[in-house]
Amino acid sequence: MRILFINPWQKSLFGDEKAKPGHPHLGLAYLIAVLKQHGITDIKVFDQGLENDDGVLFKELDSQKPDIICVTSFSYCIDYAKKIIDAIKKNTDIPIIIGGAHVSAVMEKVLDETQADFAMYGESEKSFLVFIEELLGEKRFDHVPNLIRRDKNGDLHVNAPAPYIEDLDSLPFPDYDAFDFERYSYATAKVLPIITSRGCPYRCNYCSVRLSMGRGFRPRSPENVITEMEHWISKYGIKRFEFNDDCFSLQMDRAEKICDLLIEKKLNITYEMYNGLRADRVSAKLLKKMKDSGCVFISYGCESGNQEVINNMGKSLKLEKVREALELTNKAGIRNSVNFIFGHKGETYKNALETLEFAKSLKTNFLNFYNVVPYPGTELYNWMKQNAKQLIPDEDYLSSIGSRDVDPVFETKEFIREQRIQVFLKGNALYEKTVLQFRFGKFIGFVAYLISRNRVLFKLGRIIALNNSVGFKIYCYITKKSRQT
Repeated sequence: MRILFINPWQKSLFGDEKAKPGHPHLGLAYLIAVLKQHGITDIKVFDQGLENDDGVLFKELDSQKPDIICVTSFSYCIDYAKKIIDAIKKNTDIPIIIGGAHVSAVMEKVLDETQADFAMYGESEKSFLVFIEELLGEKRFDHVPNLIRRDKNGDLHVNAPAPYIEDLDSLPFPDYDAFDFERYSYATAKVLPIITSRGCPYRCNYCSVRLSMGRGFRPRSPENVITEMEHWISKYGIKRFEFNDDCFSLQMDRAEKICDLLIEKKLNITYEMYNGLRADRVSAKLLKKMKDSGCVFISYGCESGNQEVINNMGKSLKLEKVREALELTNKAGIRNSVNFIFGHKGETYKNALETLEFAKSLKTNFLNFYNVVPYPGTELYNWMKQNAKQLIPDEDYLSSIGSRDVDPVFETKEFIREQRIQVFLKGNALYEKTVLQFRFGKFIGFVAYLISRNRVLFKLGRIIALNNSVGFKIYCYITKKSRQT
């Protein structure tokens, strides 16, 4: 069995088109590891953002002659996936399966909007193995879990999902060999992402994580997490890790045990929590252990500075807990940021201004502001359809709009488009000012902020710093103090 995985172009967090990826796709790396564990080793990866030359793809197709092509995609990048699938279909009849977060959001609709032959939603490591077995054998696709397919009459069918993987320790570590890891900027910076748990039990109405990973919290054992970190330190000389869990500290005793093992093993690494911790799931004891074990950064999700809006979104978080968490984090000596999102259910222009004022009052290193994106399958999406005026059609915003884009997907009578844009621009300016001062220091950061008001120069600076290998090395050197203990 010969398999070709494709990671299409992606937009950056800033909304830039066709951003160069910093590291290999973690979801694909897990799938590849599972396949190799079961003896399937003829695997290639085409990372479009890294290659920047589709001719490489077609040379790969000619030389490898894969039996199946697997494409992954986020919703805001689906246009890139469509284009690359279209290009492949013009040149070959090799079957294509598409997966990723977008499939979990739109389900069977993905087979109408792309020329893919199959799709797979949700957690797919085990389901994909069953699919490969059927592709090699009798092709009885009707019983493959998580598969979306067409029958002989052209009718779409969504197969039942497989149970979520409860024993995450049973999964092999991600496999980056097929990606040529050394070509990524994270290899230069000696940093890798790591996920120590899956699933989230909370009920935030805008969050699509449950669509792919479920509501149940499924943790890896602390020992398994440390063993993976030791593996990457040995293999690639990794010195930093990015923890990308949705609920790392849900079980605080487990989080403490991971810290204890890091201290005991003396791995001499640092780590960051940019994906965020809940402000009500930290303590002075845990934060001290995190600091002692190498944690240099924590991001907290607050989302709004108005308690009623927070209640409406189902986040179950008290504003005073955010202040308390920041006080404890600052006392522990860990740098931090706080995230906010505009456009929640029931939010007004006045509420959004309150969020800005609340954010300004926080003692944190920098502030993040985003526009809410209502993904299909979420409570917010259904609410939007019934209670708001949609400004951007589904097929447009699901394929091209990210959370840092200025234009809102919808408006309400209480919070119209012009107000949404005005508030977001204020929040984004505050983000840029605080993050530049965090990375470069107060004076140089403020000068950089003033220069960044010229959007052409700001975009050019980001491209040089993040997408150019020499520029990235310089950026890492200048900003290294913000990533040190």
